[in-house]
Amino acid sequence: MTTAIRPSVGAGPTSGAIHWPSLIETLLALAAIAALFPLYQRLAFDDAGRGGRFADTAISVSGLPERVLPALCAAYGALAEPSVRGRLCRSADLHSAAMQPDALPSVVVDAFAQAARAFRRPLAQAEQRRAELRLQQREGLGDLLALDHAIESIDAELQPYIERYSLTGRDRTGPLPLACSFERVSLALAQASERGDVARANAVLLLGAALDGHGATPSLATAALLPAHRTSGEAGCASLALPDALSAAAGLMAEARQARVHAAKNEAMRDLLHTAGWEWAAWMVLGLALIKLSRRHGSSLAGVALAIIAWALAAWVGRVPWPFALERAFDAGRDASGWLELPPSFVMALLAGAALVLLSAIGLQKHLPSAPQTPASRIGYPGLVVATGLGWLVLLDLSANGNVGNRYLALYHQGHLWFGMLLLTVVAFLRQPLGRVLAWSLSTVGALMAGLRRRAGAVATTLAGAALTIALVASVGIALANVPQISSELGRLWLIVGASWFFFLRGDPLLQRLARAGGSPGSLLRYLGPLLWVALVLVGVQVVTRDMGPLLIASYGAGAFVAAAIAYWWHQRSGAHRGAFALAMALFVSWILAITFALFELGPLHDVTAGRLENLAAPLASANDQLALVSWFQRSAPPQGFGVGSVPWCGYASALGCPGVPAQIQSDYTFTALVGVFGWTAAWAVTIGCAIWLHRLIRHHGRATRGEPRLVAASGRMVNDDQALLSWLGITWVALTLCQLAVTVAGNLAVLPLTGVTFPFVSFGMTSLAVNMAMLGLALSVNVPSRSSRG
Repeated sequence: MTTAIRPSVGAGPTSGAIHWPSLIETLLALAAIAALFPLYQRLAFDDAGRGGRFADTAISVSGLPERVLPALCAAYGALAEPSVRGRLCRSADLHSAAMQPDALPSVVVDAFAQAARAFRRPLAQAEQRRAELRLQQREGLGDLLALDHAIESIDAELQPYIERYSLTGRDRTGPLPLACSFERVSLALAQASERGDVARANAVLLLGAALDGHGATPSLATAALLPAHRTSGEAGCASLALPDALSAAAGLMAEARQARVHAAKNEAMRDLLHTAGWEWAAWMVLGLALIKLSRRHGSSLAGVALAIIAWALAAWVGRVPWPFALERAFDAGRDASGWLELPPSFVMALLAGAALVLLSAIGLQKHLPSAPQTPASRIGYPGLVVATGLGWLVLLDLSANGNVGNRYLALYHQGHLWFGMLLLTVVAFLRQPLGRVLAWSLSTVGALMAGLRRRAGAVATTLAGAALTIALVASVGIALANVPQISSELGRLWLIVGASWFFFLRGDPLLQRLARAGGSPGSLLRYLGPLLWVALVLVGVQVVTRDMGPLLIASYGAGAFVAAAIAYWWHQRSGAHRGAFALAMALFVSWILAITFALFELGPLHDVTAGRLENLAAPLASANDQLALVSWFQRSAPPQGFGVGSVPWCGYASALGCPGVPAQIQSDYTFTALVGVFGWTAAWAVTIGCAIWLHRLIRHHGRATRGEPRLVAASGRMVNDDQALLSWLGITWVALTLCQLAVTVAGNLAVLPLTGVTFPFVSFGMTSLAVNMAMLGLALSVNVPSRSSRG
């Protein structure tokens, strides 16, 4: 980052001249789109998917009761066992004074009756329709053969519905498992005297969970030791114990509640298999146009408003599902009934937000100007086109032909990719104001901490820092204990910003003089103190949240940052360039070896890591057979891959389910998926190409900035050099992303026991993709320095 500014970077496009970097970037992006687009068409021939998974025409159940668990938790949750209460009830629903359930609550009785009516309604409607058709047959109205076929079609459609929901009981009062659960819980309430109120509360909560279709019902029903004896009653119940009945009832209710959503998703997936290639190509072109517009001189807020409007319209046209919908609900960007319907709430909210941003731009235009920018690399945006195109192509294939539980992955990724492109373009417009604000904020924080150290003394500052570290680790670790996908990305952002802040402030001339003064280990420790503190907080949070995969990546990345900091400290003292570089490489290699050795030696102390180590040592004998399946799949793939639409994701066996590759191949084992689709050569080309692409993104940043706090001339006034901190953010992000790429590939090749991390920009995962897109928006462009840029 100390490279002097070269005139070639500042030579932006002049009037009437061709800006060759921008032109080459455009041509490469269009070539990548043209190369990948035909592959999408291979998946459009069979839009029903493997086994007709998207051709579901089942009867849906309407009028099911509202959720009853919140009311039951409020009334009886405090009496239930902690394991039952903890998994079925929220803390806000619990009341300290709970009632004793001596009989079934009225809310359960009413919900059961409403559910029975909802399941009977399609049967009654079909019977009414059948009676009408038979009446027409008797009276000779219409074609007798056509009427006979219509009656047969009703029966053919109704029989799968009866079998699916077990409507075989007396008078078909509702699903047999639900009726048996209702009957047996009533009996259990009368016979639970041995365990008293706890057993009654457990039974009531579990019956409510079955009515709600709660996924934890099967395991809790077995663990709660409910009565397993069978009683007389309805004939079908004689073979069902209470835990079995509750488990089956929960599965049926969950399926019934999701039937409408699944029908909408199936329709959307059939459409997506035909339109995914067109949508991806259009989004890439739209993103390229907005990125180029963000590099022009103008108002950043106006550009943000334009980007939001553009992507809101893209969501409306492409029927993009809202990526933040709760419980995998399907909230499409446009109703399937036609183009004249009112857009959904999230599209309207985006348009309203764009209008507010546009109004704000009128008053803030002078304060948030956007200076001219140029591409940081000619292959920057084309590399994104290739990565996202390959990733969505693999997910479409997995959705259509892989594990049936992953059949909607491509539909979810449609929303994830849309949101990532929205974030990329918005950040691209805001990169210069963000750089100025962050540079000023971090410089101020650094000055305040230095002043506090001078006034309070080293000992008091150290104690205060230790207390702050403990409090920060405890609070963040507890808050994010159950959301590893968020905690890992927040930890990565913490390390990126913290390391960038360290290197940014170490470019200050005063701190450079401090680095040259003194040569004791204590001075080096004081010099590295802020960076070590950032790494210590991250390690503490990851240990508390037990998120070991991202911890390994952070450990490798932190080693690179510490090695670079020590080498820079040595360079300031000795003036040596090659010696400092050799020192950095030696320290980093030693760090990698030490962390890897610690992983294998201390890994058995963590349950998940111990299982992965066992799987690595004996893949065929361990309880977890994922590595064995992955290795088999890699060896069986032909050199050129199986090809799009022809990959045996589920193996060659005729067994039910999908006994082939692991279900999380879309995230943990993306490299293996690339091997299966495109072959070993192409998979390694993508991996090595991704590494080269990431390096090229930040290779020329040193030409645009010195990487230190200073003032530069912009728009006739002196402002903070926003490019300095932005370049450091890009460098630290690339370093961590390269570590992530290395770890996930090593996990696929059985070199490291841990995977659990995504292949950058290719794997499935919204949080990872969103963070990477935001960081890419900061790194894709660099400022065009003015001729007098020094302050």
